[in-house]
Amino acid sequence: MDVVHQILDGDVSFFPGETAPHATGWLRHPEIYLGEWLETAEASLPRRHRRTILLGMGGSSSPARFYADWRLEGDLQVLDTTNPDTLSEVDFSSSQVIASSKSGGTVETQTLLAHALAHGLVPEDLVIITDPGTTLAELGESLGARVIYGDPETGGRYSSLSPFGLVPALYAGWSVDELREELAACALSDDLVAGALHEADRLVDLSHDGWGVFALGADPIASGAALWLEQLVAETTGKDGRGFVPVQRGPVKVYRPSEMMHYHLVAAFLAYRLGVDPFNQPDVESTKKEVFAILQGAVEWTAQPFETGDLRGALESADHRAVQAFAPFSAGGALSELRHELEATYGTTSANLGPRYLHSTGQLHKGGPRSIVGLQVIQRPTSAPTRIEGRAYSFHDLHMAQAIGDYRAMRHSGRAVYQIMVDDLTEASNVLGL
Repeated sequence: MDVVHQILDGDVSFFPGETAPHATGWLRHPEIYLGEWLETAEASLPRRHRRTILLGMGGSSSPARFYADWRLEGDLQVLDTTNPDTLSEVDFSSSQVIASSKSGGTVETQTLLAHALAHGLVPEDLVIITDPGTTLAELGESLGARVIYGDPETGGRYSSLSPFGLVPALYAGWSVDELREELAACALSDDLVAGALHEADRLVDLSHDGWGVFALGADPIASGAALWLEQLVAETTGKDGRGFVPVQRGPVKVYRPSEMMHYHLVAAFLAYRLGVDPFNQPDVESTKKEVFAILQGAVEWTAQPFETGDLRGALESADHRAVQAFAPFSAGGALSELRHELEATYGTTSANLGPRYLHSTGQLHKGGPRSIVGLQVIQRPTSAPTRIEGRAYSFHDLHMAQAIGDYRAMRHSGRAVYQIMVDDLTEASNVLGL
């Protein structure tokens, strides 16, 4: 039996690894969540305020950005950062807040929620989205917040058609009927599955020695859709020394939510053809361990020294350069410009903000092809540090610890990585001699 019919029959035994039987609930999400569930969820959501803020990382936040791209009339703000300057500008007192985490233990979501509750958020305006049995679910129940459960048989990056994507979409301005009409194309069919397999085969044919480039038709720094697709491809394929590097390239493409299932399947089939498990992320945990170890002591805002000649040589010889910017959201434009300058000078370059990328391309950086150079650009914050409620550290500490932690994890995995520190991201080009 070919894999198209296996997928349609619910047989996922052909995928490499051992996680597929417990991680492919997403194949059934259109039939589970686009029926009566959607109306019931919509009717239960608190709506005392016009604005809604989502706290979450990776697959708990990127689908929300994708849906929000298509509804300018909505007022959904996605807060997937620990940057203290960005957080200092957020008002939680007149907003609904969604705290979203499949595991319930995501450090960013936990600390952001603690911060929000101490700065104006009241439980009647709080929605928790998490899997059953998590500490986040227990907290939500104890506070009297609205708790919505996800599908424990689906990983974060494949949760776009589940509560992790659909609840934020409702707050972003989509109606129940609009979502059903848009996402009808996501129901499994012969043509949908066969088309995704054909696209994956074409991309694998163009790859070399287990790695290739996945062309994005938009900038993931600015486009929620491209950011979602970047995570899906990078985290699904980037492991065991193989993977596809998502990079903005070629003609501009406008992605629609109706294509979500298509790209879910494309990414899974890419991993299948590469011979890697599509549904695990074995190298993500290494950074988390480093971060928590660093937070046990004083966190210093200093970059690791290096020889300029070594960095330039590494940038010239690498197949892929990854700019990892620990900076506020407002630096996004400067980061895009820096990426373009590096790509024009050296070749294939990707870029995104930290710690966001840790839950996305970070798996590819540490587990994918070794011919990568990581370039951390750290912007010094201007806000004053204050301790996070219930923690012994501040967001200044956490933000820098995440940069240092991933630097160490990349080094330990045998990848080249360099750090520079600036007062403003616009200075990075001069520091790098571009």
